[in-house]
Amino acid sequence: MSDQHLKGGLTIRNIDDLSRLSAMLAKSGFFADAREAAQCGVKVLAGMELGFGAIASMVGVHIINGKPSIGANLMAAAVKRSSKYNYRITRHNNDGCTIVFYENGEVIGESTFTLDDAQAAGALEGKNGHTWKKFPRNMMFNRAMSNGVRWYCPDIFAGSVTYTPEELDLMVDEEGNTVDISAVDQQPPLTTVQTPHPQDLRVKLIRTLLDYPVDLVKEWLSFQDGKAPSQLEVSKVDELIKVMCLAWASNKIDHPAHAQNSYLKHVTGMVAQGHEELEAIKKWMQHIQSPSPASVRA
Repeated sequence: MSDQHLKGGLTIRNIDDLSRLSAMLAKSGFFADAREAAQCGVKVLAGMELGFGAIASMVGVHIINGKPSIGANLMAAAVKRSSKYNYRITRHNNDGCTIVFYENGEVIGESTFTLDDAQAAGALEGKNGHTWKKFPRNMMFNRAMSNGVRWYCPDIFAGSVTYTPEELDLMVDEEGNTVDISAVDQQPPLTTVQTPHPQDLRVKLIRTLLDYPVDLVKEWLSFQDGKAPSQLEVSKVDELIKVMCLAWASNKIDHPAHAQNSYLKHVTGMVAQGHEELEAIKKWMQHIQSPSPASVRA
């Protein structure tokens, strides 16, 4: 496997890197549709081919009957980030959605999906009928976007034909996210797969990497009058990450000041330069565990 760079600076150099990342994602327990490391690995690989990072792939990329499926919001983001394509919504109401697509600033076509189209496709009476009737504007945007991407700018996904989960007959919510399979046979209200808050996921992944006791995290949060990282200011979460990292380094670097200086240089400094935080912490850990003297490691 050649080096693959994910969004945010994370690099997968070989199958071992992918295996470790997949094991961490599976162990986190945040992703209901990928409980096993192999499932996580396939989702990350599929997302990489579509140009998405690891977390975006875990949350928004699905493999259904061998076909990649992503939400319309990820499709829209891919169009917007492209230096070649763009789009503009010219109609968006309860009767239909029209999206005009551009290539290098020039109109190349438009994609329209209406309530009549949904009726003709049987969408209003299918397993997502309740969602269509309750959130028609959202659902018509999803269909208009996915059709337009396939028609006018398929190369943003390297030629892979992509579908929304609903198009592949999965139950979805109003944002086009897949619904927990345990709720398929139940009538509304629907139970949806909850996307973890970025700060909660951030602490979970780093705590797992450092093997930091979860009870100590809970104790620290209680001192901040919080129960979850997402309830705190980002600066406080940064402080928690630092506490966990310095606790890990406490018996590996002789002096606390040296450990703090090392953290500021190799983690805080690298993140400030645009590197992905988890990757920076991993490299910092490897640096500290190198056979060089403690004074050099700092």
